[in-house]
Amino acid sequence: MSEQKRLLLVSKFAFYPPHWNAFALSCKRYGVRGSVIAAAPPELPKVHQQLGWVESEAASKEPFVDRIEHLPAGSRSSQRRWLAGVLNEIQADHIWLQQEPVEKLSMQVLAHYQNDPRPVIASAVCENLFRRRNVFKRYGRTRRWRRLDALLATATPSIEAIQNAGMPKRVPATPLVAGMEGPTSIPTALDLNELQIGIAPKPDDFVVGFAGRIVEQKGWGVLLEAVARLPETFKVAFAGCGDQSQQLKQRAMEAGLRGRVAVAGSLPKDQLWRFYRAVNCVAVPSMTRPKWKEQFGGVLADAMAVGVPLIGSDSGAIPEVIGSAGVIVPEGDVQSLSRAIKQLAESPETRRRLSLQGRLRYDSEFSMSAYADKVAQGVGLQHADAVSPDLDVGRRVA
Repeated sequence: MSEQKRLLLVSKFAFYPPHWNAFALSCKRYGVRGSVIAAAPPELPKVHQQLGWVESEAASKEPFVDRIEHLPAGSRSSQRRWLAGVLNEIQADHIWLQQEPVEKLSMQVLAHYQNDPRPVIASAVCENLFRRRNVFKRYGRTRRWRRLDALLATATPSIEAIQNAGMPKRVPATPLVAGMEGPTSIPTALDLNELQIGIAPKPDDFVVGFAGRIVEQKGWGVLLEAVARLPETFKVAFAGCGDQSQQLKQRAMEAGLRGRVAVAGSLPKDQLWRFYRAVNCVAVPSMTRPKWKEQFGGVLADAMAVGVPLIGSDSGAIPEVIGSAGVIVPEGDVQSLSRAIKQLAESPETRRRLSLQGRLRYDSEFSMSAYADKVAQGVGLQHADAVSPDLDVGRRVA
């Protein structure tokens, strides 16, 4: 019997549940041994914090895990020496860099294997705006990036951005490599009246949902204006918080909106699933800014997982992520957004079709099962070695 292959995950996000679960599922499904090199994680936005963090001690006890190492503090040269020693000991056959290619740790891994073609190395890319470098630094990055065997991008705009930053176009790039954990069963709808958050929907009302950060670039103001132009039977419910939360609450009390706007704040994930089920559609009206545009939009995958129709702007990755599961409107266009909401309200058949398309799209593109398979294929794991699908993690149950 041949020796098991070894898969190495390198990331400061290694223990963020969607990434860890995709890694775990890949190891189990493809019958490989797993190791992790983790760097200190950054502080996550609240919308991501609610998913928690996998404890490395618990992760180390998984039967497929060989070792877990944490990048020590110290100078760049001392870290480089430490990393070289660990990489030589692990002897990985496949490496998943689940962080941007521009990250220092990613560059150090690529430098270590610059003249060693043996491990297959794939890097994630999520950002879609990269800072310009001078010609010498750009050349240095491009030289390192030539060692990559694959790019695993959240969407096509990320591929285009990293190629503009110097990524060789000969490195194969795959979009829509991202996953979110769906609920284990379709949740019951949350009774918005119970939350006492400013609205009491009636059976004939049409409620638009918004989940995410309450900041300008997420387009909450555009959504309020769009709803204000519609009859009073149209209402909007917000789940999330941010720098402009107080501004949102003040706007909700204006004439034409009073009694039509619910502000729930941040909800625990179990309640957020029920929130999605309580609204008639979810709007993601993000707006591009000089230093930001939508990279993926986890709320899109969430809504698809529970079959909620989507309306999204054309900012960044949104159109590609939504696909056939929703309606796209020009970003910042209040009239188009208002019209799209009204048309969905008037067509139960369209809502049913988008609900079905969303569930199918989640299962095929953004479930943990789909995410793990895309990662495995990106790092060169052979499907012939795959084992029982019963090992799936985070799979949505209808």
